[in-house]
Amino acid sequence: MNLGCPTCPDLSALGDVVYDAGMLIALADKRPDTALVRHREFARGGRPVVPAPVVAQAWRSGATRAHLARALKDCAVVCCYTETEWRRIGELIGRADVPAKKRPDPVDGLVALTAVQIGATVVATSDPMDIQAYLDQLPGAEFVVPLRV
Repeated sequence: MNLGCPTCPDLSALGDVVYDAGMLIALADKRPDTALVRHREFARGGRPVVPAPVVAQAWRSGATRAHLARALKDCAVVCCYTETEWRRIGELIGRADVPAKKRPDPVDGLVALTAVQIGATVVATSDPMDIQAYLDQLPGAEFVVPLRV
């Protein structure tokens, strides 16, 4: 990650949780009660980390956007990844044993890689098996837990 760019958050503000699109979709729900409680818990330990492509996966128009926009203000949206990291993600999704009937997802691979790079302990996700398939391919990922939201 190139956290030195002017649009990326300060490294010292990052929490130990990474969100995937499932968490953002839950936060965008018309009644995000459970997701919002979890989000507040996660934010107490620092700003939850959201790779920018995850925002694109979850962002839609309409009234639910307000819930998500408010939650994202508490998050650290990271946008700058190197070409080397994107290549690593390509290799990662090629090796991962994703669940049947699922396609390899570079954004899920990015979430897993981000979690390992920042030393996260949790990935908040709606698909823990998918995230685990990518984490299984990364050295240092044994301490990252995909948590269903």
